[in-house]
Amino acid sequence: MDWFAGLNVLSLESRRSEEMHTLIRKYGGAPQVAPSMREMKLDLNAPLSQFERDLSAGDIHAVACLTGVGTRMFLKELAARDPQHLETLRAVPFVSRGSKPAQALKTFGLSSTIVPKPSTWHEVQEHLIATLERGQHAVILEYGEAVPTAMLRELGYAGIRVTSIPVYRCAFPQDTGPLARAVRDVILGGPDILLLSSGTQILHFLKYAEKLNLLEEARAGLNRMVVVSIGPACSEAAADLGLRIDLEANPHKMGILVRTAAEHGPAILAARLGRTG
Repeated sequence: MDWFAGLNVLSLESRRSEEMHTLIRKYGGAPQVAPSMREMKLDLNAPLSQFERDLSAGDIHAVACLTGVGTRMFLKELAARDPQHLETLRAVPFVSRGSKPAQALKTFGLSSTIVPKPSTWHEVQEHLIATLERGQHAVILEYGEAVPTAMLRELGYAGIRVTSIPVYRCAFPQDTGPLARAVRDVILGGPDILLLSSGTQILHFLKYAEKLNLLEEARAGLNRMVVVSIGPACSEAAADLGLRIDLEANPHKMGILVRTAAEHGPAILAARLGRTG
């Protein structure tokens, strides 16, 4: 199999950019990796103090963990304030949006319920509504973007009190040169396939295109490409931004993302461009 067969493959991966570069080459693609974000830790002093007061008062009835990174950051700082908090948390139900938050909790000796696939915020919301009573209090550990307004609204309708704690935010990378080049290359028709391993990546790509006053041109360029998502949460975020997803990795891992794109992407691209084998 020729896999990518020399096609230009764009990834917006940041934390694992070198690994992504290697994977694309392994499957015969010409890689262009443009880091799209960096994680900015937020000041947690005030939220942690309130969390401690609620925990001591027995007024936390569930903690929803949306990412492994955010969960790990939060618990590390909480344990640094008082290791006994981790013991107290053993009596609190945890809900994980997928395996990564669950793995992060496990490193702190905590267990959780992993919501059913596709493991988006919808399943977290449904679990909280099904397991909590009116008037009970759920804490949601946010990820790079704020908790969706629709989720907060539905939990409010169910009578659940919600505290949303922003643990970190995603900002543009310090070196935005590769991202700017990627926007312009997409407009000029350079990359053939786009790999997305998080919804925040495409959000930042479009935000940066807007910053360059090239948003509509960038959208048109994306519509010509084959877009491959790592999983349902990423696909949902992309769809919310008006982006078409052509393929989705299953299982939802980076290696499978690249393999899926290499196996099926070239044929989709050829069909889109009216080419025959």
